[in-house]
Amino acid sequence: MNDFSGVGGQVIQARDIGSVTFAAHVPEPVVPAQAPAPPEGFVDRADERAMLRELAAATDASRDRPVVAVLDGMRGVGKTALLRKAAAELSGGFPDGVPHVVFGLDGQSPSGAAGGLLQALGVPAERIPSDFAGRVAQLRSLTARQALLMLFDDVTEAAQVTALLPSSGAALVLAAANTSLEELYVDGATRMPLTPLRPEHAVALLRWVCPDERLARAPEDCEVLAELCGNLPLALRTVATRLTARPHWTVRRLVEELRTTPDEGATRRSGVLDKVDRVFDTVYAGLPGHLREVYRTLGLMVGGRFSVEVLAAMSDRRVLDVSHDLEELVDQTAMVEARPDGTFGLHRLVRRHALRVSLNEDSEAERADRLSRAVDWWLLGATAADVASTGPQRLRIADPERLLGAGVVDLDKRAARDWLHRERDNIVAAMEAAAAQGWHDRAWRLFEAFFAYLDARRPLALWVRAATLAVRSAELDGDRAAEARCRCLLGKAYQELERYREAEAELERARAIASECDELLLASTYDFTGNLSLRQGQPADALEWFRKALDINIRRGTGRGTAMQTWFVGRAQGALNRVDEALASFADAVRLANAAEAANLEPRILLDAAAVSTGAGRYDEAGRVLAEAHALAVELELTAIQADVAKARATLADKLGDAESAHDYRSQAAEAYASMGNPRAARLLAGFTEHDPA
Repeated sequence: MNDFSGVGGQVIQARDIGSVTFAAHVPEPVVPAQAPAPPEGFVDRADERAMLRELAAATDASRDRPVVAVLDGMRGVGKTALLRKAAAELSGGFPDGVPHVVFGLDGQSPSGAAGGLLQALGVPAERIPSDFAGRVAQLRSLTARQALLMLFDDVTEAAQVTALLPSSGAALVLAAANTSLEELYVDGATRMPLTPLRPEHAVALLRWVCPDERLARAPEDCEVLAELCGNLPLALRTVATRLTARPHWTVRRLVEELRTTPDEGATRRSGVLDKVDRVFDTVYAGLPGHLREVYRTLGLMVGGRFSVEVLAAMSDRRVLDVSHDLEELVDQTAMVEARPDGTFGLHRLVRRHALRVSLNEDSEAERADRLSRAVDWWLLGATAADVASTGPQRLRIADPERLLGAGVVDLDKRAARDWLHRERDNIVAAMEAAAAQGWHDRAWRLFEAFFAYLDARRPLALWVRAATLAVRSAELDGDRAAEARCRCLLGKAYQELERYREAEAELERARAIASECDELLLASTYDFTGNLSLRQGQPADALEWFRKALDINIRRGTGRGTAMQTWFVGRAQGALNRVDEALASFADAVRLANAAEAANLEPRILLDAAAVSTGAGRYDEAGRVLAEAHALAVELELTAIQADVAKARATLADKLGDAESAHDYRSQAAEAYASMGNPRAARLLAGFTEHDPA
């Protein structure tokens, strides 16, 4: 039932779920320009815009703090629009870029936002610290003296902003919030409260959206129409779009319709929001039947933005048909936002209204069926992306073939990873929706498919939230193996957060459960426990755990697993200063990885071997191993490993007292890091200080 006309990229399809398209990877710009364009027909806010220009002019690199302003006001009043307008008008004065972060219910955590800002500033994902404190420290280092215009939207608490402030007086920070952020004002932030538009500007917006003579001929009716909309830009655009789509209507007819729309028995809020609800009721009542069904389905959507494909899956209709319906909703109502990246969004007030209408008109079974289809769509996409990016041999409790069928998933790895990054908040929202409905098997399966992304990008707050939910869902599902696996993955998140007691508790429980399930799963719990011991400075304990895992992998004949556990044994031996044993283990691990066709492990193993040799003063041996690691990294096009090798060579040159070679190798490392992002970040990652010569 799907049509892919006009869809670019690679498509995964399942009979009962629909299709998921993975677009080709598009590199992010080095200088961030992340603010969406302001809405067309922006009106008023002249006083606020003038104040923002004054604040921009007040930035000064000699200061040690950025200039901060907070736009606060009720939902729908136009805070986001003003942020975007400010970015368009002021960005020319901030040559280091315009990063943009969205918080709120559907947005990012502070840790996730810090990671996103670092990536926007050019730091490769694998070089971003896993802990929040490390991310904040790196962010402050990178933003020192930078002329940035930073935008924070849908802020719910002051700490979200204060933790991420750049260390630069040349920066301007604009935050939009629905409540007053007193802590920021105490620290010197400028407060800019936004109220609904003045009547004359509300009418001007109506006339811009509906530019015909009807409004000019009925100025009094226009004023009444604006008042019925609470002078809120969102409601004004909605009614004006409706008027444009009905050229035979007069303004008076629309006014009368808004005044007489029935309440439908729903409990309403008084004041401005009551007026907005009446606007939405009127627009909804005038939609044709097929668009009303699409609108009600949107009320069940999880996450902050969505694709046509997931809506088609929820509706069990062709993508092309649903795409046309969405275009109609965008054109006729302005209640759905079409975004430049091809996705769509709903204002929270619109989503609340769409859900209320669905609760009134759809049966519980109909709503559950649509939500179930959405959850399955995200499960299909996450599973395909996981297999494409990490391969089919990784330990999994859920068999990917259940959804994908047998054979190789022929997807571009970067496109798959980008899809997971774009959909990550929706995936967690889908997990929560599935758990709330009692679909616990789908909740933990979503998490397992999502784990490799979490491990690579380290959005730790999101990771803990998702893993905690997955553990509970696996318990309720009665799947013991899944529970053990999810506890291991939650334990690893706690390890990254240095919450070691909680990590130990999860792994102890996972080992007990896995001992009743599967031997390879038990080996995996030993692996996680060994890495936790190593992280805590307990290499003897780590060695014991790794050897237990190794014995199981050898007995079960798992090539890649045997290679990895042999590598980890070498790490523990190196930490115990058992140099010869460690180097022998690393040599065995390289041989085993080669035999298992896991070539991407080899340069990483060699890097650890070189570090042990360098620490033992075996400089010639370390140099030879690093040369081998470099050759493999070049052959396999592993840019990050090439940078790491060059940095290790610089360390070795320092040990040998060869300052010139050390500088050359750091330059090579910086060049490799720079190919992945910001040159300034690359120099710091390569080991240069602020005062080192170029």
